[in-house]
Amino acid sequence: MTEQQALQGANRRPLEDRVSFLTHRINAQLQQVCNPLIADHNLDLYSSRIIVAIAEKGPLKVGELVDLMALPQSTMSHQLKRMERDDYLTRNRSKTDNRTVVIALTQKGMDVAEICNRLSDVIMENVSKSLSGDEIELLSSLLQRVFACIPKVGDVSL
Repeated sequence: MTEQQALQGANRRPLEDRVSFLTHRINAQLQQVCNPLIADHNLDLYSSRIIVAIAEKGPLKVGELVDLMALPQSTMSHQLKRMERDDYLTRNRSKTDNRTVVIALTQKGMDVAEICNRLSDVIMENVSKSLSGDEIELLSSLLQRVFACIPKVGDVSL
């Protein structure tokens, strides 16, 4: 180990205080809480977020959805195929560009989006018990900045 590597390790924040670990723990806890509540709909936390995104934003191109959700194309394709099979959404070629696939919710998808939104509301109610409105706004702003700072795939090497 070089002296530089030893210094970097010595200056490293404790695991419990690292943004990457904290966001992992939050997401893992959300999955443990949410997945059992939406499992009857054959959904998990990722698919429920996709459904809510489409419900809020309206029909989206697959590429837009990949960017919004920050998921790999292969993961998105798998999720969309499963949700289409379960009649939550439709995938159709764009009328203006045959290379583009547009995702829209079915009525069943809109109905389950409301269930997923209610689950999100319950989570926010719990957060609101510990954080003021201003603190929630600040946290949201800071998390947006953290997300913007994270490099894209291929932009990092060890």
